[in-house]
Amino acid sequence: MQVTNVKVKLTSVPGEKLCAYCTITLDNEFVIRDVKIIEGANGHFVAMPSRKVTDRCPTCGGKNHLRAKFCNDCGGKLDPNRGTKDEQGRVKLHLDLAHPINQECRQRLETAAVEAYKVEVTGVRAAGGTIQGGGSGGGQGPRPGGDRAPRPEGLPKDEGMPDGFSSGIHG
Repeated sequence: MQVTNVKVKLTSVPGEKLCAYCTITLDNEFVIRDVKIIEGANGHFVAMPSRKVTDRCPTCGGKNHLRAKFCNDCGGKLDPNRGTKDEQGRVKLHLDLAHPINQECRQRLETAAVEAYKVEVTGVRAAGGTIQGGGSGGGQGPRPGGDRAPRPEGLPKDEGMPDGFSSGIHG
């Protein structure tokens, strides 16, 4: 299995440890989205995409996050010790959606993602942009000329949409 493509989207939150999200393509056949690049004490590392663990209310059957004290649907009190615990006795709040099975695969994915992140950071700096946040990364400042390409004529504007959001029609 080879990493054939990595796309990086830098974050724009100053001071955060989350530096970027990336999409990794394997063998030009399989895509993993929402891989996070995080700045840790020993350098950058990747966190695989995950989801919050939920359970059902014993009274009404409504779905609730494990940290919820009361049911989102009926308001009933929930047992605070209802989650599955890991080896250290901590409640598992998130589950990976996709993850490497062995250390060699994890290292290949991490190396490819961190290298692509460094290339993106270098490109932003070369274009005159700034990188905010801690250490060598952490966020993307404004790119020269703005973040979007000019809208081609004939495409409707995203009227009524908040700044930074679009209806899915990109220019």
